[in-house]
Amino acid sequence: MNKNNLLSELKLRDIAISDKQIDQLYFLMQKTLETNEKFNLTSITNEESFLEKMIFDSAISLQELDLTDKKVIDVGTGAGFPGLVLYILNPSMHLTLLDSTQKKIDYLSSFVKENNFDIECLCSRGEELKRPEYFDYAFARAVAPLNILLEIIVPLLKVGGTFIALKGPGFEKEINESANAFKKLNCSLTKIVEDELPESKEKRYMIYIKKDKSTNKKYPRPYAEMKKLPL
Repeated sequence: MNKNNLLSELKLRDIAISDKQIDQLYFLMQKTLETNEKFNLTSITNEESFLEKMIFDSAISLQELDLTDKKVIDVGTGAGFPGLVLYILNPSMHLTLLDSTQKKIDYLSSFVKENNFDIECLCSRGEELKRPEYFDYAFARAVAPLNILLEIIVPLLKVGGTFIALKGPGFEKEINESANAFKKLNCSLTKIVEDELPESKEKRYMIYIKKDKSTNKKYPRPYAEMKKLPL
């Protein structure tokens, strides 16, 4: 994917982008790849693949979605995806980037400061973050199976808030295995937005999950317990 492809594919999806924002996305790509030479941030090191599988793949999450003035958390953000892309395209959101690896958070904190982005960068595990019912939206991309993600993320959402799980093919099995988690955590599947990466033809699915009622305070459990006995 090149710049023109990126712009045209975003336009097809009614995702607005300015010249300044495209420059910021390119700088994000260059900085990520440069830092990747010092320590591992991503396995994708080719610029054209990066534009498609990191930048564009993150940007398509904004379809049918307005995050203006919303409190948003990207759980297990890694190198800052999708969070940094979403923020660049909608800088009025109140974004928190969360990851359990200090080295990644140090890098993100430096990047955010360098670009004067109003973003909070936190080093913590999601299940240990003490912010119950705080966020309007949460995102997670390639972090854990859905039944575990639900237990980590749903307690962080306000009642009426939305978790958008970014998944690839095979997500149906994860949804089926999460039936008990949906029930116990008082949340429900509202819609699934399907898309396709234009060059690799890989399928992408944005799974929208709404928090219907407050979460029982016994959740989330410690991660080892979640993993051993998922809901």
